[in-house]
Amino acid sequence: MENSLQGKHFSITDPQNVSTVIYQVNKTEKEYLSFAPKFTIERLEYTEEMVGEKKKKTFYVNEPDPDGSKLVILSFAKEKVVINNGVLDENKITISKKPMPFKFKTLYSEQEMEYKEFTYTPNLKRPITIIDPETTEEIKPILYMDEKTNEVKGKCKLKPYKSYFAFEIRENNDKEVEIVGGNPVIEN
Repeated sequence: MENSLQGKHFSITDPQNVSTVIYQVNKTEKEYLSFAPKFTIERLEYTEEMVGEKKKKTFYVNEPDPDGSKLVILSFAKEKVVINNGVLDENKITISKKPMPFKFKTLYSEQEMEYKEFTYTPNLKRPITIIDPETTEEIKPILYMDEKTNEVKGKCKLKPYKSYFAFEIRENNDKEVEIVGGNPVIEN
């Protein structure tokens, strides 16, 4: 018997000097809600091929939500990021008609510093991420056990003289998912 992956995929094409990354928003399982964030994010893996001057990216959703997978689409260009929302249902993806141009405040320091992240779920998912806007790669946290709270947490080392983009997924007053970029907790 042959093992195969279950999931879905879709493609987008980036113009020159734009790089898009996509995250799936996941609801935390009910049994973990009392001590974990309500939503977590998972960066979608992708393959890339050149089509003329543009890059065609095919994104893979390994565990699509049967009720529709909520997506956060971040397109990085020079000194700005365009944030868009989407939903992957059955065999189609719906993307909001009006992207949100978002001139982001960056994390920047002239000294090396640590960014203290939020609590992780038991399966090590988190509601927040820090991205290098030049490479669009995530800054991988160093995980540790907080002895006071008995929770898994993470810290990211940020390099001096470099800007970073951070965002978080939260629930707003209307019980809707919202993207929050803002002033992060920084420890020197």
